[in-house]
Amino acid sequence: MASTYLTLVNNVLRDFNEVELTSSNFTNSRGVQTVVKDYVNRSITDILNSDLNWPFTRAAGSVDVIAGKSLYSHASIASTLKYVDYDTMFLKPKDYIQNGDYEIAGSASITNWTTVSGTPAASSKFGNTLLLTNAEASQEVTDLIVGRSYVVLTQTSGATLTLEIGTSSGGSQTKSATLSIANGNEVALTETTFTATATTHHVSFTEAAGSAAFVKLVQLSEDVQPRPLKYISYEEYNESFRERDSRLDTNKFAEPEYVYTTYNDEIGLTPIPDTSNRTLEFDYYVSHTDLSSATDTSIVPTRFEPVINARAKYYTHMFRSDVQAAQFSLKEYEDGLKRMRVELLNRKNYMRAV
Repeated sequence: MASTYLTLVNNVLRDFNEVELTSSNFTNSRGVQTVVKDYVNRSITDILNSDLNWPFTRAAGSVDVIAGKSLYSHASIASTLKYVDYDTMFLKPKDYIQNGDYEIAGSASITNWTTVSGTPAASSKFGNTLLLTNAEASQEVTDLIVGRSYVVLTQTSGATLTLEIGTSSGGSQTKSATLSIANGNEVALTETTFTATATTHHVSFTEAAGSAAFVKLVQLSEDVQPRPLKYISYEEYNESFRERDSRLDTNKFAEPEYVYTTYNDEIGLTPIPDTSNRTLEFDYYVSHTDLSSATDTSIVPTRFEPVINARAKYYTHMFRSDVQAAQFSLKEYEDGLKRMRVELLNRKNYMRAV
């Protein structure tokens, strides 16, 4: 676990034989203590800015595509977004289920599920799951397209469940399927296809035999194939597609094939999306948010915290006009960065057909 802001600051103060801070007086620091607090944040920023692709700054992003909208700002994705990895752009059908992958532990894992009967509960068995025993839980999904085919992917364990899809809570007007479990610890992965008869449907799970049934995963999306998007430069977009996308012509609307970036920190799609039931997924890299409270933790992995320490000592030595000592700390920092690049960025080269 990464060290706290308090620990990082005290590590530097200790090297200078200065009075260390405590959690109770951290906000009331004075003199060199306050300077070191600033230098720790500056050091973390320096490390992050020394390379774009530090793996510990990598995050997963997504944007729900809107019909007729081609540009999506970085700020709408994350306030800390620094750089988008356009080689990871992937367009997939939108998942209409809220909180269906049970990544959250405790009672929050059943948020968005409505009790129809019995007492649905959160469980930690088989990971974080929805537990049903003589109970039924339902979730409403909206904005479906009438006449389109949709797939519900489920992962269940423990006991047999009934999956019902209808236009009312707990209803089965559209589809009913049995999710069978032969053995208690068996995991069943099931695909259930249905055709939407209304824009709003309800997805329900029922256990009626008094056994403990666990729902681990629920996903509902249109029955279409996901696809990667090819990156093109903004210049290539202007030369090849901007004229088409500017016309008063319905031919400019279709499923996107290319992604580009503008000079205003926006993700662009072309052709312009013709539907709002797609999600754009990608990886991006985050910037540093300054640590402020004593308990804040650094994004830099624990084993590389001496690099933060070395950089902060360099700034502190320069503050004290001790140039010779600053050079030693600078060398320690640069050697630490080299070690980080060897461990985190160097990858084996390989060849592939293109």
